Amino acid sequence: MHICHVNLASGFAGGERQTVNLIRYLAAQGCEQTLVAKPGNPMIDEVSGLPVKVRSTSHFISGHSRGAWDLIHCHDGKAVYWGLLESLLRKTPYIVTRRVENPLKNKKVTRAAYGRAEAVVCLSRAVRSAVQRLLPEADCPVIPSSFSGFPADPDEVAKIRSRYVGKFIVGQVGSFFQIKGYHVTIEAARILASQHPDLVFVFLGQGPERESLEQQAQGLDSVEFVGHQKDVGSWLAAMDLLVFPSLQEGLGSTILEAMQHGTPVIGSNVGGIPDIIESGRNGLLVEREDAAGLAEAVHKLIGSADLRLQFVKQAKLDLEKFSPEAVGKAYLNLYRQTI
Repeated sequence: MHICHVNLASGFAGGERQTVNLIRYLAAQGCEQTLVAKPGNPMIDEVSGLPVKVRSTSHFISGHSRGAWDLIHCHDGKAVYWGLLESLLRKTPYIVTRRVENPLKNKKVTRAAYGRAEAVVCLSRAVRSAVQRLLPEADCPVIPSSFSGFPADPDEVAKIRSRYVGKFIVGQVGSFFQIKGYHVTIEAARILASQHPDLVFVFLGQGPERESLEQQAQGLDSVEFVGHQKDVGSWLAAMDLLVFPSLQEGLGSTILEAMQHGTPVIGSNVGGIPDIIESGRNGLLVEREDAAGLAEAVHKLIGSADLRLQFVKQAKLDLEKFSPEAVGKAYLNLYRQTI
């Protein structure tokens, strides 16, 4: 079986990490694989030690010299059109992974690209609903993202915790865009400031809205922006609590990473987040843009070490279905059914 993975993203974010995770799993199963990616994309370096052929192309209309693959797996929005062209040129079947909850554009070429696919894999039930609003007849199996297993260095974890001695560390990780809900967390921090002086909110990330968020947080000693951190695993392990108040989310793989490190999580009740968090069982859910609700949930977990431990233990059990092996097996089964 020869699988051609196509990911034409310009950068390296969650979808690209998931592409690499899957390639690694399939390599261990002996699958022959090719990766089509933009020149210089970090995915190419990530798979350099694996038995994977690499083909570079800057646009979905190029890079279509004859290949001997059995199936094309399109991992991002641009790759879908590369797969469509290959299907028209060579009649090679292709599947698509849809990672975002945004509705598909009601355009002829979009309907053709997604409608011709053998399957449109969706990360969550919410993503599937968004796809089927345009393509109600589409085959849309749900296969989630996997956790990546970001390592935590015990020395680095101790160093981070020593930086906040005597503090209860609430963290948030992600790019600084409104959709990630940092403004909600800042308002929750303001609500909690007088009641919990031992609380610190630590924001990891970068993005265009950092300046406006820093202005919003003026006067709050409990909020700290630490920028982009390469050692995300150590930061997650050092946190007492992760908040994830996104306004929209396909799934929320950062939640999985936090759970793997034994960090309890509060997320917003949107998109695919409820596919991970069952409120009151392995974490807490709050409503979209509800700063008061988020503050109440943080207050609840600060006051109950037993509840935090309960969530952590249950989350560890629930993580099995999000392991790279479980997700890889699901894709491998789909490939076999498709070819």
